[in-house]
Amino acid sequence: MKPYFQLHEIALLSLLGALIFVLRLVFKIPIHVPGSSGLVWVLPLIIGVGIVRKPGAGLYMGFISGILASFFGVGALHVLDIFKYLAMGLSVDLTSMLFFYRFSNPIVGCIVGAVGNFTKMLVNYAVQMLFGVQATFILVGITVSATTHLIFGGIGGILAVLILSRLRRAGVITEDDKDADN
Repeated sequence: MKPYFQLHEIALLSLLGALIFVLRLVFKIPIHVPGSSGLVWVLPLIIGVGIVRKPGAGLYMGFISGILASFFGVGALHVLDIFKYLAMGLSVDLTSMLFFYRFSNPIVGCIVGAVGNFTKMLVNYAVQMLFGVQATFILVGITVSATTHLIFGGIGGILAVLILSRLRRAGVITEDDKDADN
């Protein structure tokens, strides 16, 4: 029985999943705008999904980064941070499958990044409502927050597509890596 992910794919996805967590810790963008961190963490997520091109790659990276965020408790939700990261990974997976993993177009990267960052925001608000935060407080800030999450996620997605195209042009990754049997 052949495993779903090859060993090199698991290693790559695990490293990129850990990189999402590390980038969240290291790069604090001091502009105090909601969703601005999506500019940084969308990059490794889309790059990993773009290289592996299999359903579940984003979910796996979301799981790895969510476990790390939950263990180290860097976010406001601590243990429940895993749901944010799983949701963002799943949404990037589904959106990537919708576009057939065609990350040669920056518009696809923009849409995938925006959807991933927006989904993370929605799950964050859902968990806060679960804890009893009044919906009035959430609704007041959700319009600006939703817009900035979409913008920064889209910019991060465009940057990820540009990085993927540079890696392909340099010969580091190829389009037919998915069909290789080694």
